[in-house]
Amino acid sequence: MSCPYYWYDNHYACRKSGKDVNEDIYYKYCRNYDYDDCPIYKGQDSSGCFLTSACVEAKGLPDDCYELTVLRRFREGYLRSLPKGCDEIAEYYFVAPQIVTEIKNRADSITVFDSIYERLVKPCVEMIERGENENAHVLYRTTVQQLQLEYLT
Repeated sequence: MSCPYYWYDNHYACRKSGKDVNEDIYYKYCRNYDYDDCPIYKGQDSSGCFLTSACVEAKGLPDDCYELTVLRRFREGYLRSLPKGCDEIAEYYFVAPQIVTEIKNRADSITVFDSIYERLVKPCVEMIERGENENAHVLYRTTVQQLQLEYLT
């Protein structure tokens, strides 16, 4: 597997920076997750903080908490197996850090993240535990779209 910020759409490109990359860059950096030396990734905001991570962080939970573990397994198993799952994951990796940045700039960011945890993270984990993967997928996708409209437009 290669860098989650990389995508191929008839060319090599970096979703993190929005820049095209040549084949040499891809094979040297993207394919091997070599962020520290990547000339494109370097200098970017590389926090890579996503919604669930920001929500559990705001609640004081660790990076290996149950919720993150369940949702990561869901992403790598169920979502990645869908016909357009990898494209959806790449889009999420592109938009989620922007949403998180906008929320973190707010004075009430902890309250906002707590609200997202209650209406998104917690219900998705419960749905996944019950085997309702498609329902969890739809809730996550629609909530991210709503947050994108709310915070990025």
